[in-house]
Amino acid sequence: MIQHKRRKEDVLSSRGYLTLEKGAIIKKWHNKTPVCIVFPNSYYIGMSNLALHILYTTLNSDFEIVCERCFFEEKEELRSLESGKSLASFDILFITLSFELDYINIPKLLSRAGIHALASERKDGDPIVVAGGICVMANPEPVSRFVDLFILGDVEETIPLFMKRYKKAKGKKREEVVDELSCFDWAYDPMTLDVSYSLDGTLEAFIPQDFSVTIENYKGKNLGTSAIISSNTEFSDMFLVEGTRGCPSRCPFCLLGNTYSFSYDRLENIPLDVADIGIIGGGVSFHPRLVQIIKGMKQAGKHVHLPSLRVDEVTTELVGLIQDEVKTLTFGIEAGSERLRKFIGKPLSNDAIYEKLEAILAIKPFNLKLYFMIGLYGEERKDLEDILIMVKHIHHIMVKTGAPKGFMGSITVHVSPFVPKAFTPFQWLPMEEMDVLKEKITWLKKGFAHVGNTYFTHESVKYSVIQGILARADRRIGDVILRFAKGDSFSKVLRESPLNLNFYVHRERDKDELFPWDFIKGRQKKESLWKRLSTLTRDV
Repeated sequence: MIQHKRRKEDVLSSRGYLTLEKGAIIKKWHNKTPVCIVFPNSYYIGMSNLALHILYTTLNSDFEIVCERCFFEEKEELRSLESGKSLASFDILFITLSFELDYINIPKLLSRAGIHALASERKDGDPIVVAGGICVMANPEPVSRFVDLFILGDVEETIPLFMKRYKKAKGKKREEVVDELSCFDWAYDPMTLDVSYSLDGTLEAFIPQDFSVTIENYKGKNLGTSAIISSNTEFSDMFLVEGTRGCPSRCPFCLLGNTYSFSYDRLENIPLDVADIGIIGGGVSFHPRLVQIIKGMKQAGKHVHLPSLRVDEVTTELVGLIQDEVKTLTFGIEAGSERLRKFIGKPLSNDAIYEKLEAILAIKPFNLKLYFMIGLYGEERKDLEDILIMVKHIHHIMVKTGAPKGFMGSITVHVSPFVPKAFTPFQWLPMEEMDVLKEKITWLKKGFAHVGNTYFTHESVKYSVIQGILARADRRIGDVILRFAKGDSFSKVLRESPLNLNFYVHRERDKDELFPWDFIKGRQKKESLWKRLSTLTRDV
């Protein structure tokens, strides 16, 4: 086991985070089971993730468990935030995965902590590495070599049972403990599954053939809230409440909407001492009581903040309620043409978008942030032109509504390449080639340079393609992740890897192809996803 010396600056850094927090739980370790939530990215990103807060609250609600946190900072030593202990000191490491690109940090952080990156090489006394999160629920196979156990389900339904079983098994040999913990329908030990491949590189069979794991979704009424409030997050000093889980629109590109059935919280248990509240969730715009709830919060003197909204669902009454706290409104338009919006599950007419935005901007000259995707299946040059035309029209509306007030807001257009995800109707579709995506972004950038008061930003094409590879890859991709973790460039890995990485991302799948994640039983069956895709692609 590698031993690290603890530097003074690391201690001060940890204490610095803690001094900025409200709600951190510090427990004594004596006679308790120590576990650590390891977020494979920075404190800033990790503490902005509500899943981490839910896990922290759930684990620490058990008196017999001490749960601490650790974040992956490139230049800092890996130790828990609360006590400063090494990761090797804990019984279990819970890694939460909400972003595919974080996969690359898993072998990096384990190796730096003195824990073997490969699960097969760990010995008695090493922590059990457990991974969960929405990425895992879709396709755990890319990181299966680094993880002892996966939990495919929501924290509230799985973690209490998991830890109860662990406390009974604790003290046995490592393999026996992992075996006992894998008894749940929603727990996946990748060592118990083997796969075979066809000559063309696709999966041929699972071994055993009838192997399956079932996603366990939360069935309760009360959703998640912040465990800790910190100024060093995307939602600085804000108390987060999960207004909704899932989304009723079930857009065919969206993993969240296709993984969860839609549920909402009545948001009745807000602490009296919080001033700023962020209501988050993929389907917040569809919350049936959102206006009434925000009215009540405003009457109680709270400041309310909302995430990206759906333009056809948000009401002017709602916008009027939050106008004093909000300078920028964010909308996911996704595509410039009505044809493509219908294809991706947002059948909004141009006129409906313009009318709604004009009504909103009449309330106040907000800044707007508009999200679009490029590289969608069936996209043509006219669809890109329609993005430019739409934003120019919205800019005209801004001028029209802002001139009488003597002020107008700005427009930020953010473009992301379409990345197909497992467990969605679009899991069969190809991602567009890198060169084509880069050319489209260059064209849009030049076009928006001539639109007044408008700023153009975009996701990295390279990292989007890596995300696309990791989203639908099988377990063979483990060696590629290790190379990325060691610092090899994408071009070098692409050139030297014995795997054809384009195979995972740029090809269209056959209807009956066996996918690496097909052993997982989710909310929707593969047949129904294909049927929906067939219906959508008929008209595109």
